Amino acid sequence: MRLALAKVIGGGYVVYALMVTPQMVEQGAGLVPSWYPLLGAPLAFGPGIAMLVAAFVGRWQRAVPALVICCTVGVLSAAALWLALASGSSTVPAGWILDFAGLAGLTLVMVRPVIESVLALAAAKLSGAAVAVTGVVGADWWDATEEALFGIVFTSIFILVIHQVLRIGSALDASRAHTESTVAQGVANIELARVDALIHDHVLSTFVAVGADRNDPRVAKQAAAALVALDGVSDDSTFAGVAVIDGPEVVARLRAVISGVDGDCPVEVEVSDDATACPTNVVAALAEAAAEAVRNVSAHAGADAQRAVFIGVGPELVQLIVTDDGVGFDPDEVPHDRLGLALSIRQRVGGLPGGEAAVISGPGEGCTVRLRWTPSDGGID
Repeated sequence: MRLALAKVIGGGYVVYALMVTPQMVEQGAGLVPSWYPLLGAPLAFGPGIAMLVAAFVGRWQRAVPALVICCTVGVLSAAALWLALASGSSTVPAGWILDFAGLAGLTLVMVRPVIESVLALAAAKLSGAAVAVTGVVGADWWDATEEALFGIVFTSIFILVIHQVLRIGSALDASRAHTESTVAQGVANIELARVDALIHDHVLSTFVAVGADRNDPRVAKQAAAALVALDGVSDDSTFAGVAVIDGPEVVARLRAVISGVDGDCPVEVEVSDDATACPTNVVAALAEAAAEAVRNVSAHAGADAQRAVFIGVGPELVQLIVTDDGVGFDPDEVPHDRLGLALSIRQRVGGLPGGEAAVISGPGEGCTVRLRWTPSDGGID
């Protein structure tokens, strides 16, 4: 959010630089040295333009907060330099700073509290009023001050609006981060519970058996089974201690979940005679992701959208395809806080060893969600 504001306000600095610099030259003639614009313009507009550039360049974005401060310092320095150098006289009020001084407060509120931003705005506007009348024959001090005060009140409204927008954006970011952290913690707790169960069922029970009778021939077999289970954990396998079911049972569980979400959704099934067995945790992940995809069809594809589900279980592959001919969307444009697509589908299946999740869609082109799992270490070919 702050980078977006930096780009918008930085663009304002570019526009004002093009508009106001000629005024600076014209209004300073005979009042300040002719070289003043060579120093005054970079002071007044340089930090804002630099902020715009930094906001667009990834490795420079960390400099944006410092450049925001420099924007205020630059405007005040340009005004102070003008007042220090003004030694001549003119009949034309030098109102060039008054025209854009409000940008100082609008910029500062991105990194500092509202009160400091309003004070910076007041300092810039009142300095601009002093520049406008200093050395000007017959200048009306009150008229310039009145213009500055109006600008302070008017621009302060926008400072408050920007502050609220930033607060809301920060709250949304914090909420999204908390949600993602909660989901990640839930996944970690599930894995921790699995490891705890493995230790209880295999390791501790083996120790108990050894303590009871180390010469019992069943102890050796029990210890070997515990080592196999532990090797599964060290190999990052998620299948140790998880039940394995055959192809027809895989299909039955997947169809039951999909029917529970949308009983009218057509389901096509293809199971080979040598269908692979599948761990129950993989079946659960596939079923939950497919259910989320079917729910998305009902919620987002449109009232007239046709949908279908294909379930295939082969010798080396379990696959689900959820497809519809609805309104479609651009997957790259889905906001990060839409956790259904990122976590419930992609991460849930893509995070499995051998798992793959793909979402294929485009505006007006419907949507296809492809979920695949293979027991081979190499993943999906």
